[in-house]
Amino acid sequence: MRLLFSVLFLSSTFLTNAQDIHFSQFSFSPMNVNPAYTALFNGDVRFVGNYRNQWFTVPVNYNTVSISADMNLFQLKNHDKIGGGLSFYYDRAGDSRFTSIQALAHFSYLLNFGKDDKHTIGVGFNVGVGNRTVQYQYLYFDNQYNGDRFDGRIQPDENFPTATFTYPDMGAGISYQYRKSNRQVFVLGTSIQHLNQPAQSFFGDKNVRLNMRYTIQASLRWKVHKKLDIVPQVIFQSQDTKYELAFGVHTKAYIFKQKNANICLNTGVYYRNNDAAYLLLGIDYNAWQVNLTYDINTSKFKPATSTYGAIEASVIYILSRVKKVNSTGSDCQIF
Repeated sequence: MRLLFSVLFLSSTFLTNAQDIHFSQFSFSPMNVNPAYTALFNGDVRFVGNYRNQWFTVPVNYNTVSISADMNLFQLKNHDKIGGGLSFYYDRAGDSRFTSIQALAHFSYLLNFGKDDKHTIGVGFNVGVGNRTVQYQYLYFDNQYNGDRFDGRIQPDENFPTATFTYPDMGAGISYQYRKSNRQVFVLGTSIQHLNQPAQSFFGDKNVRLNMRYTIQASLRWKVHKKLDIVPQVIFQSQDTKYELAFGVHTKAYIFKQKNANICLNTGVYYRNNDAAYLLLGIDYNAWQVNLTYDINTSKFKPATSTYGAIEASVIYILSRVKKVNSTGSDCQIF
């Protein structure tokens, strides 16, 4: 069985074009979706952490970690904003410990317009580097079978030119936001990642490329009751011949709401086409957001996973600085 997974892994790594990571909680990993989402939030500084463990019942499970931070760098006199941020992800999969690492710098310009600046159009881009590494010593090869059993002391007779390579990467996107209030927000965005289509071959084949990834994502948060918001969301991504469509809805129930303390309970159901249905449970506490999802595998890989898909967690913290009071006689918000 392990030999089978190794063969499948090598085929997907060396003979086909590379694909990107993905998160079930796409809306809680904004800078991995669209660089135009940089600084597109109500606050000054945002920290985001994501962790995903996929197919943990089989030898080739995937582990993905992503962290990012973005902030409002400058606010112009016309209320437009210039945002900036950094993101990093680490992904490891399979018997070969195939590892993908990416570090990007993100920049955005957010144009505010309309009454009370309720409308925002954003343009953004990112630039950085990525790295791919494979550890061949953990794989099994035909010549290591001595006629009776596998013998790991036998050196593979395969020729591996390199075990790692680094490449430049860049992407761009646009976004639109309508914010009627903190509880009534609509966001729509589209982006293209890997504009330079960097080479991805361990054998130096320049024809094996990281194809451009096209993304369209939309979300709506709408107040339907004094203590309840509804949040439908959808994302569509396409890369080479592969595509992903994920959609669903979760609710935000205000279980405690006071002037200086807000607690929301998040519960929802989502579905990713031909792959998995997943449940969301989380909590918002003031500037903190913590959410968990559990994927139930519905794909053709189900016999190997026993329907177990992935466990995923996200943590978001938004820092808002105390605003400077310029007018004489203004009320002090602290008191």
